[in-house]
Amino acid sequence: MIPLQFEDNRYGRSVKHPLDLRVLGVSGGSGLNGLDYALVHYHQNAPTAPLQVELLQYSEIAIPPAVRNPIIDLLHKVPRKPSTILRLNALLGHMFSSGIISFCRRHNIVPTSIDLVGTHAPNLQRLHVPQVDDANTQSLGWNAAITAETGVTTVSNFLILDCGVARPHVPPIAFVDRLLLRHPTKFRACLNIQEMASISFISAFADGDSHSIISHSCGPGSLLIDYAVQYCTSNSHHEDYNGEFGSKGQVNEEVVHRFLMANDYMRTTPPENMAQEMFGDHEAQRLINQCICLNMSDADIIATVTRITTENILKQYLRLLHRFFPSGQEVAELFICGPSAKNMNIVEHLEAKLPESVITKPLEDVGIPGDAKESFCCAHLALEAVLGTAIQLDSTLSARAPVHSKEDAVSGRIVHGTNWEDIMVRIYQFSGGEPLHITKDVRVARKLDTVILSRESSMTTEGSGARDAWKDSLKQNT
Repeated sequence: MIPLQFEDNRYGRSVKHPLDLRVLGVSGGSGLNGLDYALVHYHQNAPTAPLQVELLQYSEIAIPPAVRNPIIDLLHKVPRKPSTILRLNALLGHMFSSGIISFCRRHNIVPTSIDLVGTHAPNLQRLHVPQVDDANTQSLGWNAAITAETGVTTVSNFLILDCGVARPHVPPIAFVDRLLLRHPTKFRACLNIQEMASISFISAFADGDSHSIISHSCGPGSLLIDYAVQYCTSNSHHEDYNGEFGSKGQVNEEVVHRFLMANDYMRTTPPENMAQEMFGDHEAQRLINQCICLNMSDADIIATVTRITTENILKQYLRLLHRFFPSGQEVAELFICGPSAKNMNIVEHLEAKLPESVITKPLEDVGIPGDAKESFCCAHLALEAVLGTAIQLDSTLSARAPVHSKEDAVSGRIVHGTNWEDIMVRIYQFSGGEPLHITKDVRVARKLDTVILSRESSMTTEGSGARDAWKDSLKQNT
């Protein structure tokens, strides 16, 4: 890809080498049933100019059982032998790269037009899937297999650095939440309902740097619901993202109460089998067995499991809010994303229980489809990690450590593809050899004119059209 060359004097210099990169983000869910892909185009006229972002395409690629099952078998064994580790990483790499090829074919994308691939599979990191390094610190894990099969530079194992200090308690996805959602005056939260749910609280710029973001996993998202749907439909259906099955049943409040009293996902980390999916199977089956003993119908079971999920999210939401923020602090806007953000049974119950002052919104209001959020975050993290390390044409530069340390930065493990030197040259020309800091002025291209702005900017359109369309689609689906 040849960088565009044109004149632009708005930022104090002639722009001959703007940043122009296409990054593919790939996110793997807890159960490895599918991989989410988002192809993002980044364009920036100068290091001090706004970063223009356009989501070109996104979709989910299902993982065939023939590919998934051998990986699950190896994960069950908690591998430590080098031969088993190599086998596992080869299978994982092939799974990711096969999905990338399928994604490109589905959307008529030329693979060589992709500059970077960013991958994120938090369940594999939680399970400490080993990766082997050589003397040059280049990963020989599954990302190396992705690069070997696609030729594209791959970035993974993201870590947030604050003034050069690692912040492992800040999930990388939550770091992007702050970039997208931090507002000059509004205290916001982002609820991501994947297989596991997580909540991020983002303080306003006006509140200063204290508590700028608090993020925490809060237990089951769609996983218990998915298992219940699979069980109750004899595997003819695998999810209830639009809430159709749950809307036909009646909630058993006693079952909900007993489950929540017995399970506290804030104090007790979900077991590893839950994190694998394998994960909720044992827990979910015990819950369903209780419902069956009460002669509950299939629809009632799904409705009850959905209510358990929603009540647990509410419980953790309030606990985090009261633990980390001043008394009386309320969220102004709650953005909901993830597949289950379309489930009206969840959304309406959340709205009924939360204070009236809390406005719920889809993530589409800031230009990112909710289903594409995690894969978009993977793409953005890959971009930031490469920009943070790729400002010197020095082959000895470590892929782990940013050159600058006085600003927030994203670190990642980079496996060099055939396009690495070309990317280095283009970024070096763009930066003029100067350090590149994380851009806080991000403009997301979309149909509605919404801009995510930096500290010095003022807010524009709130995107009410997207919010209304979201609510209308939920009502139509039930």
